[in-house]
Amino acid sequence: MRPKKLDIFILKSFLLLFAGTFFVCLFILMMNVLWRYIEDLVGKGFTIDVLVKFFYYFSLTSVPLALPLAVLLASLITFGNLGERFELLAMKTAGISLLRIMRPLTILCTILVGVSFYFQNVTGPNASNKLYSIIFSMQQKSPELEVPEGVFYNQIDGFNLYVKHKNTDTGVLYDVTIYDISEGYENISVIVADSGKLETTADKQHLYLRLYSGEMFENMQEQQMSRTDNPYRRESFAEKHILIEFDSDFTMVDDNVMSSQAATKNMTQIKHTIDSLSLKQDSVGLGNLTDYKSTALNTYKLTSSDSAKLAANMLSLVNSDSIFMVSSRAEQLEIRKAMQTRIQSQKSELTLKGTNMFYQDRNIRKHWVEWMKKITQSLSILIFFFIGASLGAIIRKGGLGVPVIISVLTFIIFHLTSTAGEKMFREGEWSIVGCWLSTIVLTPLSVFFTVKANADSTLFQLDVYKEFFRYWFGGRQERNIVRKDVIINEPDYKACAKELRSISSDALDLSSSGLFNGLPNYINLFFRRVDTSKLDKFSDGIEYVISDLSNTRDKIVLDKINRLPIMPVYGIEPPFSAGWVNVILGILFPLGLLFYLRAWFFSMYLKKHINTITVVSEELAEYLDEKEY
Repeated sequence: MRPKKLDIFILKSFLLLFAGTFFVCLFILMMNVLWRYIEDLVGKGFTIDVLVKFFYYFSLTSVPLALPLAVLLASLITFGNLGERFELLAMKTAGISLLRIMRPLTILCTILVGVSFYFQNVTGPNASNKLYSIIFSMQQKSPELEVPEGVFYNQIDGFNLYVKHKNTDTGVLYDVTIYDISEGYENISVIVADSGKLETTADKQHLYLRLYSGEMFENMQEQQMSRTDNPYRRESFAEKHILIEFDSDFTMVDDNVMSSQAATKNMTQIKHTIDSLSLKQDSVGLGNLTDYKSTALNTYKLTSSDSAKLAANMLSLVNSDSIFMVSSRAEQLEIRKAMQTRIQSQKSELTLKGTNMFYQDRNIRKHWVEWMKKITQSLSILIFFFIGASLGAIIRKGGLGVPVIISVLTFIIFHLTSTAGEKMFREGEWSIVGCWLSTIVLTPLSVFFTVKANADSTLFQLDVYKEFFRYWFGGRQERNIVRKDVIINEPDYKACAKELRSISSDALDLSSSGLFNGLPNYINLFFRRVDTSKLDKFSDGIEYVISDLSNTRDKIVLDKINRLPIMPVYGIEPPFSAGWVNVILGILFPLGLLFYLRAWFFSMYLKKHINTITVVSEELAEYLDEKEY
């Protein structure tokens, strides 16, 4: 079946952004982790080919994490742009649902899940092995020889070198002081020279040091604190040559050195390693238990002659408490001391064995983490796509502003939950479910956002939340009646003034009624009904007068009717339309008490509004009576 134009349009809009965001995310991830190894790179004179290999393999190991982040950012920008340009609205108007619009990208992301899994299981382990081998080799390489002026240089093993001044053109060093501690601090020798020159041999395995016009002081015997006449040797020279071992060449270690790391294995190798380690761990644990039963549970072997005979002939029948009680005071003290020593020794031995068992178990759990990570990081691509696409459709903001902020926050949640869950599992505090913590947290979010976006939800519209809090917790709702440009019929001001005085009179009656005097009736609120018929009629009368007066051209009248508050009658009624819910709330008194206090708050709020209406209605009625028609 040929792809439709809509699918091609969506794919084109996404793929270009995905390519750009992928390389940007890859670069950011590389720079973020590169700081950990900056000390291993700086000042060691690596050649270009070594650095190229390092960055190449580093980028390959960062791909599994860059893919979901790039999908998240690209989907956010794509659907944000479609919503901002009203293209998404046009598609929905044509009867195309959001899920149908997302279908080509869903298929593409499903393919990316398979690609990511294959990459992590085939290419990733080899790249990790190469990268770790390069890092290990870099850490073993000696730093590039660059002797500074005026400070001691200790990058040459066994030597501390001080140079007061050096000629950068000729490489000659002046006022050289060398402390040779290669034989230990007791046999230290000091060399002071007027000048010298330091070079690397052709094979890069030694340093060749030529010194001119100097002296050397050397101990002839190890120094002892009890002696004050330690002999030494003093030598003056016109020229002296010293050869120092110094391997400055970069030697790549064998790849097998890092092959035991869990990250360098595919899923089959990891599973095989887990089985081998588990079998070995079971054998070690069984051996420890056997040793404990044969040694640690044995009682103290008595040393007295009589007790020794009893222990040799009737070990299984001897009551050690009885023997201890009939022993002399000296024997009891000896037995106690020996038992304390033995218990302490057994405790140390068990602690050591327990520590070894813990680290072996931790190594097994590390392999499980890597095995699970290949699945969870692949599935995160699909999860991030649904989060990004649905949020982009809801927010309808393209560009790099809001999408980048949302992407960073989502990735932080993913990274924190993933890291925390894996660490808890590695340390044995959680089960293997910890490896899936990020998936467990983000999957419901992706489903929730997708459902809301498909239903054109106003999830991120601030007015919706303001209205929600105003409905449940109260708050003045301002009127905003403005002067109309075209008015067909002017209001009947005399009739309105008469109606306003009637409203003012009704307001006085309402403020003294049972609805607003004292606490609300708990039984009526939850189990019966609250009679608000008079209040509803009063509110309708106000709205009718306001509707009539809104056709005026008089700014003073408009200002006064805008001062008339909107009556939140719903606040003193039962909180929910379903009666059984109200009954349950009334029975559960601690929970129902909150809604009861809400009704009390709204009753006081309404009484305040009624008093305001009384004052404003009288003022407006007087103004309308005085108004010239």
